[in-house]
Amino acid sequence: MDGQKRTVRRRFRPGRMMAVLAAVLVLGASAFAAKNYLLGLHALGTPPKNSSPQFHAFRHRITILLMGSSLQTGANGKLITNKNARNRTDTMILLSIDPTTKQVGVLSIPRDTLVNLPGVGVTKIAEAAYVGGLPEAVQVVQSTFHVPVDYYAYLSMFQFPKLINDMGGLVVDVPHAEVYQPSGGKLGIDLKAGVQRLNGWQVLAFTRFRQTQQGDISRIQQQQTVLQDIAHQLLQPKNIPLIPKLVSDFSNMVSTNLSTPQMLSLALFSKQINLSTVRYGTVPGQATQNHDALLSGVLDNWTYSRHLASVVIQNVLLAQPLTATQRKSLKIYVDSGTSSLAPAQSLANRLTAAGYTVVGVGWANTHTHHRSVILNTSGDKWLDTSLQKMLGNSTVQFTAYHTTPWDLKITVGSDYTPPATGSSSSGG
Repeated sequence: MDGQKRTVRRRFRPGRMMAVLAAVLVLGASAFAAKNYLLGLHALGTPPKNSSPQFHAFRHRITILLMGSSLQTGANGKLITNKNARNRTDTMILLSIDPTTKQVGVLSIPRDTLVNLPGVGVTKIAEAAYVGGLPEAVQVVQSTFHVPVDYYAYLSMFQFPKLINDMGGLVVDVPHAEVYQPSGGKLGIDLKAGVQRLNGWQVLAFTRFRQTQQGDISRIQQQQTVLQDIAHQLLQPKNIPLIPKLVSDFSNMVSTNLSTPQMLSLALFSKQINLSTVRYGTVPGQATQNHDALLSGVLDNWTYSRHLASVVIQNVLLAQPLTATQRKSLKIYVDSGTSSLAPAQSLANRLTAAGYTVVGVGWANTHTHHRSVILNTSGDKWLDTSLQKMLGNSTVQFTAYHTTPWDLKITVGSDYTPPATGSSSSGG
């Protein structure tokens, strides 16, 4: 088994994008099929006469674990294309859906996250599905993050470029030139910066690129950007005719315990989602090196922050206000970007009154900041929304890479105006 394991490791890793596509297709693309079913025309065929559509009505919050496999090669050098083949999960995304409040949360789990795998020991979470199959992967996520997983969808990667091409490509804002050219043609990455329409292999390259200072965390952020781009493009009325073909393609590469009525129920729900209210987060932590029990060597991995993971799960997945303990656990440093400490101290007082822990107030590197800046290393993008209510129109810099003694640093600019009467934010 060890010999086989080593022959299929560390090759092509585009599977991360599949969970992104799954989230869109589960919640958006199949809406077309549901609509036609209700009209008596099923997207994959005409139902029998006098039949009535049966939908599963979700009445409570559900959590779906979306897993994307590696696109790996076996000992013969050929791609592993069987969707049921046991493989590692290069992508794990928890998708939380509340049909009552219409809230959706998306939480990415870095593939290198250290976990204790039963019968194996400490290794990367990506290995769970390879060692014990999908039930093992689900169980490890539940036991590690204390989040119940109701359903799963596991996707192989071999047809992903075709899906994007069937969409007519995807318009993406590439933040900077991304070049990576290993041996082998299609594995290379060569993207120019700027807004452009990418084909399937180019989008795949964009979601794979991690040659940055933050590595896999930067890649996760680009994947979440693509998730939003796909959702906006697919849900445009002019693109509705494309969806039946995409759904058909999608069904050939997914293994899931969601039934057809449940998929249709989610499809109907998707039409009620305001995409601007979808909450995004990444399990925060830092890059470390530890001995891997499965491979018997020292490997790079991701050691997650337990207290910040609790915050992200509460705020992003459960969409619940932070508890007093969670608020207090958040450490915030406040800098003054102006010629006076008074505005920074004013904000620090408000943050303390709101229940956060302010670990210091000081001077920024310059005193000419015209706009306040939030440096958020908590992994919780939605947390910015709460803080911006206290700051007003501010710039946000976000990462899940957490290496500082504080969780957030706020630089107060000259545009900050304290409220006339004492108030504090109730968000978060």
